[in-house]
Amino acid sequence: MSETVLEMKEVHVRYDTDDGVVHAVRGVTYSVSLDETLAIVGESGCGKSQSSFAAMGLIQPPGRVPAGEILFREKPGADTVNVLKFHRNSRQMRRLRGGKIAMIFQEPMTALSPVHRIGMHLDEVLCLHTNLGKQERFERACQLLTDVGIPDAEKRYHQYSFEFSGGMRQRIMIAVALACNPRVLFADEPTTGLDVTIQAQILELIKKLQRESRMAVVLITHDLAVVAETADRVAVMYLGRIVELADVDTIFATPKHPYTIALMKSVIGSPLADDGRLQVIRGSVPPPLEHVPGCPFHPRCDSFMPGVCDKVIPEFLPADEKTITACHLYSKKNGN
Repeated sequence: MSETVLEMKEVHVRYDTDDGVVHAVRGVTYSVSLDETLAIVGESGCGKSQSSFAAMGLIQPPGRVPAGEILFREKPGADTVNVLKFHRNSRQMRRLRGGKIAMIFQEPMTALSPVHRIGMHLDEVLCLHTNLGKQERFERACQLLTDVGIPDAEKRYHQYSFEFSGGMRQRIMIAVALACNPRVLFADEPTTGLDVTIQAQILELIKKLQRESRMAVVLITHDLAVVAETADRVAVMYLGRIVELADVDTIFATPKHPYTIALMKSVIGSPLADDGRLQVIRGSVPPPLEHVPGCPFHPRCDSFMPGVCDKVIPEFLPADEKTITACHLYSKKNGN
């Protein structure tokens, strides 16, 4: 087994608003190792991105991380540090963010500054996290642009983001994220809005760079086809909680949680859809301020057990040797 490089333990993220408290993340626990790709999937608003923002120190007021630990191992064999102990603007956090822990943000059309040249985005991260001189940073930036498939890198270095297509901007964001060979890469919807050919190229590029630098990758996506092709393990989130965690083959072949089963049935060609037709998950995700007692999925669950699912929050326990899930169907099997 590769060394664990990042571990989340019961992490919570909440936003105290004038209308009430929004619990964006509710006790998320997972780990990711070097060379591994962990995919986090779920419907919009389930807390996928918020959990990664917590690890990056990017939760801003009125948001906060009131509980949990995020343990990061900066070097092989080194002790872990809890990044939540660092203020988001502290020297320690700024040293890790962008250098050792990096992120490809979700929207390439807006994540890059329209008033700064592409080279500035790369030069800034290299200036902050390396000891390279100005000419060395320029050469490194051009090499990064070439590595991600940007032709004529020296010319492109001096251009602005609006002079690039969406696919090219996504490549630039990857170059910025990988500039300092991070130990952990959060890839937040890295292929959203791109055509199929560009998607395949982007995913292959991330896998290639992962192999070369032995990164741990946390892939945040809605696209289950991308998950099947790239992930080693999968965490399924619903309303701020991880409801199922297993290796990718197990998740697709024998999902356990009713929500995961419903997600798999909504995939084109899924063997779980007996009649060959796409199925939809009935109901909708509750509003952020609404409190759902018991299991958060019970209002939409086909396996709902009155008096249990609507009263008690299920524990996150092994369903079998390969799967951990938060569901009363398996809590009963464990004697709870």
